[in-house]
Amino acid sequence: MSVARVRAGNVDEEEGFVASRGVKPERNLLAAVLARAICDAFGSAQCDRHVVRSARQWLFGKLTPTRAFSFAWVAQHLDLDPIALQGTLRSYETNPIILQERLSLLR
Repeated sequence: MSVARVRAGNVDEEEGFVASRGVKPERNLLAAVLARAICDAFGSAQCDRHVVRSARQWLFGKLTPTRAFSFAWVAQHLDLDPIALQGTLRSYETNPIILQERLSLLR
């Protein structure tokens, strides 16, 4: 579908096109939220301490899979096991080389 057709008001057609290709914008958004939290918590970029602390609290806090947009909720909607993911993220703290390699995949 061309951009011109979408601009012409054929939004319903565009949504059908996206659905037929299996693209899930909501899933992409959740993946971006998770990636940003991981980058903020572990990245080498200079972040305010409160940003790092907030990201780590979100990643490693109590698992609340029924609370919308909690870490566990996001992980489950991305078909990830939140407990296993927390364990993997904790292991990165002891192996910064692997952590930096994997963070480069998120950027």
